[in-house]
Amino acid sequence: MKPALPLGLCLAAISIPAFAADRNEQVAGWTLSDSGGKPGNDLDREVAMVRKAPGVELSYKPGPGRSGSVSAKFAGCNKTSTFNAALEFKSSADAIKSVRDEIAYDFAEFRKECPVPADIETAAMEGFDEAFKAVSQWVKDKPFVYPPNGAAPAPASGDTI
Repeated sequence: MKPALPLGLCLAAISIPAFAADRNEQVAGWTLSDSGGKPGNDLDREVAMVRKAPGVELSYKPGPGRSGSVSAKFAGCNKTSTFNAALEFKSSADAIKSVRDEIAYDFAEFRKECPVPADIETAAMEGFDEAFKAVSQWVKDKPFVYPPNGAAPAPASGDTI
């Protein structure tokens, strides 16, 4: 007969909170990730899609509700520039256009400082629509959740993109 585990160890195993598994995937040349979320507490959760290409790094991070942020880092002409924007979307359908428009704006702004060939922008944006749809589905399948007393960002209307 095998000895039983002490009751304290059994209770400790039951009371250890289960952590949500981090997720990382490559979709159409973009790196998608979902990390830091805990059951009922997504205060440290970060969902992102990132694309690195020669001279540019683009990222989009969806947030709760109809929100997200865009970051574009450029290197060229012996300088680096970073552009960041927080976005609120009118609708889920507006999200992809808004993010694309913001990235195009960031490229245009950097071109004022340093000539960037159009083919660099085209190459960097390759696979964007497919990756955006995938990361949006991740958030739809697992919406951001915050503890009742947590300082959660306020969603625009409660739906996810």
